Amino acid sequence: MKINSYKNYNPTFGAIKIAETKNYLKRIETPIIVYELTQKDIAFLNHLKKLKMKELMPGANLFDYMYEIWQEIFNIAVEQAKSKSHVSLLGVFNNRPCSILNFSKQKGEYKINTICSWPAESDKKVTFAGKTLFSILFKDFLKNNGTHIDIDAVTNAPFNGVSKYMSLGFRQRGGENYILAMRAEKDSIEKTSKILDEFIKIVPFYETEEINLLDILI
Repeated sequence: MKINSYKNYNPTFGAIKIAETKNYLKRIETPIIVYELTQKDIAFLNHLKKLKMKELMPGANLFDYMYEIWQEIFNIAVEQAKSKSHVSLLGVFNNRPCSILNFSKQKGEYKINTICSWPAESDKKVTFAGKTLFSILFKDFLKNNGTHIDIDAVTNAPFNGVSKYMSLGFRQRGGENYILAMRAEKDSIEKTSKILDEFIKIVPFYETEEINLLDILI
């Protein structure tokens, strides 16, 4: 399923381009642009929510319940991006959205509310679509001298998110009913951030010009 006809909507300037990244795996470069969403991106988010995971990744051959869980996580992520209480990062590959991460922070305590990635084209996952947003988050955390980052992992979601979070330095601290409470401490995040820097190259942007995502994404 392609994201088309953005320009049929009224202009809503809001997103701020915060970084361009180049990710490398087996000498293949994957450029991902990262935007921070604002309250003015509601029309874009409403359109984004029309994406269906099963249509985007039919080749994954997942059980129906796994597609449903993936879809629910995606829908929640899009809805949370509309909230003023979250910082929302959007990953874009070849002018197509491919990942979203919502987080909140209070003093040094960070909380990842949702993280979701999806193919930019049918059956074509984007390399490091999620890890790129984690890398941006970790740099914000370290710059602000954070103490820890919490995340709730869905154990029966597709693609084994728990093991991915563990590879990023998160450890289990509790949980029930298919939800694992996980946390990454500052020393672990420092180590992981350095590892991510080896294959995710980030060029930050310091301009604050608001961008209409409906005009630039296809």
